[in-house]
Amino acid sequence: MKSGSDLGPMLTRGWLSERSEAFRSALLDGARRRRYAEGEAVYRYGDTAQGLYGVIDGAVTITIPADDGQEFTANREGQGFWIGDLAMLSNQTRLITVIAHAPTEMLVIPTPHIQRILQEKPVFYREFYALNHANTELALRLLANLAVASADRRLILRLLMFEERLDAGDGWIDVGQENLAAMVAVSVPTLQRKLRSLGEAGLIEQGYGRIRILDRARLLESCQS
Repeated sequence: MKSGSDLGPMLTRGWLSERSEAFRSALLDGARRRRYAEGEAVYRYGDTAQGLYGVIDGAVTITIPADDGQEFTANREGQGFWIGDLAMLSNQTRLITVIAHAPTEMLVIPTPHIQRILQEKPVFYREFYALNHANTELALRLLANLAVASADRRLILRLLMFEERLDAGDGWIDVGQENLAAMVAVSVPTLQRKLRSLGEAGLIEQGYGRIRILDRARLLESCQS
């Protein structure tokens, strides 16, 4: 695949957009596109690492297994997001499950191609460490926000985080109540009450399976007070 071949936001946002032209060209030379239906697994916990995955269009949901055998919905990411680096570079199995949140097109970089370019130019390891750093930073931020004692603040922090990572558009956050409740560790009825309260205060607007922040400054202020 040619560098910049109809990749849209992937070249203007996220990890790939910040890489050198030489690295992008080498990486994309072995890339292939793959489409996933809504609910289809990109990969699952325990799978052998087959490569690196970037979201061209659509979105993915990330789940993490808990000790009780259940899977915890940790995050949802859209265009420009890359995942799969840790298991691939360490030659270990997957630690998370990645599911297409909607019909999604991914850019897949197979492991053999990555191994080949690293053999040719070991300095490119720094580019993959940059991805690992970005994903670790994201994971730590999610963990810190989830540890906030107040459920109201956990919800607000999550909504604000979603908004700042939105794709260009009309400002709607595409997230269902069941997934959002899991992400902020509350029951669905509790989430519904809290969303209704935020809506009545004029801070958010709700649609079917989506939410839009109406007053970011006031929402942030309510979280900090």
